[in-house]
Amino acid sequence: MCGFLVYKQKGNNFFIQKRGQDFTNKIERNGFTFIHNLLHITGEFAPQPYQDGNIICLYNGEIYNHKFVKSDGENLIPLYKKHGSDFPKYLDGEWAIALYDFDKKLAVFATDLFATKPIWRKGLECASYESGVGGYKIPANTIEIVYFKGKEKSTKIYEWNLNQNKNNYDDWIKAFDKAVKKRATKDCFLGLSSGYDSGAITCALLKQKADFKAYLVEAREDQKILQERMRLISNYEYLGKESDFREEKDWVNTNIEAFSYKTTEGSIQKDSASWALSKICRMAHIEGRKVYLSGQGSDEIISDYALYPNQSTFKGNFPQSLTLWENFYDGCQYSYIGKEEYVAGSHSVETRYPFLDKDVVQEFLWLKPELKNKHYKAPIYEYLKRHHFPFAEGKKVGLRIQI
Repeated sequence: MCGFLVYKQKGNNFFIQKRGQDFTNKIERNGFTFIHNLLHITGEFAPQPYQDGNIICLYNGEIYNHKFVKSDGENLIPLYKKHGSDFPKYLDGEWAIALYDFDKKLAVFATDLFATKPIWRKGLECASYESGVGGYKIPANTIEIVYFKGKEKSTKIYEWNLNQNKNNYDDWIKAFDKAVKKRATKDCFLGLSSGYDSGAITCALLKQKADFKAYLVEAREDQKILQERMRLISNYEYLGKESDFREEKDWVNTNIEAFSYKTTEGSIQKDSASWALSKICRMAHIEGRKVYLSGQGSDEIISDYALYPNQSTFKGNFPQSLTLWENFYDGCQYSYIGKEEYVAGSHSVETRYPFLDKDVVQEFLWLKPELKNKHYKAPIYEYLKRHHFPFAEGKKVGLRIQI
């Protein structure tokens, strides 16, 4: 998790700086001001921007598929020099990138397959949050090339294969285990409910003997399931009942940049799950934990909110002829990724998304419809059953609280 800002005359780094509280660097080149706020997690302490001659690059996130000496982001300019503006197509991870080539007089802006790391753009200016320079949020799975003379073009990073031909869950399960393993770091953490998503991540972490901590909130949980899970975990903390979150609600209202939702909650400030997430990230930050493993994407991809028909395209029945649906990129996906990034980012915590790993999503898309529809969140159901991990079947729980 980092935050960056590029502007010509005026930019606002107030909220963005919270994303990377380890070091803020500022340089001026060719009429632009570049600001990078670093959250140091991977490799050596490596302040940005990256520079190579007249190429300047800022980056936020994590790259999993390239070796490095000091920092994973050191691969970006070499990849650009090798592949041109298509270089984001060679990345696996969660990231937002802004690269300026002053010799070729162009800039490349890109965000990952689901825009998990935000980047807002106005012309050649950009920022991690809208408050930085205004403009619009670059869509998921998109590379935008902007020439200094005004010409623009965009391209997709990855084309999803919608051929539903796999007749078992084995490859999805392998992909999910791999997705969790490459995102888990020492001292990572998650919020644990009695539901499917946090249960599957916890199950994978236990299988892999990972060093992690679970934070629990007494809300609408199945207490029997929660107690069974607590007996399996060596490091967890109970954060209290719903009434203990009144102060967190006030903190969210005054310290997190407003982000409007496309769902019934309306905004971060009105979404009670934001208050629970904020308290979890606050406690983790105090303990020096920087990586949060989120269950985001499971509801949007694997169930399409089947239990909430007014939010669902397929309403629990994936069709024989599949097309990408509203919540895949937009709708709840757009809204709740925004919540995760703005809330966790305000505590200088990096969020990682195992359920939005490219291979995890692609393996789900390849499942035959009857396998997708066999159970609520069928591949996760199968995963939890195979590993005899307790969960509340057929229920969506989450961390939403009521005050």
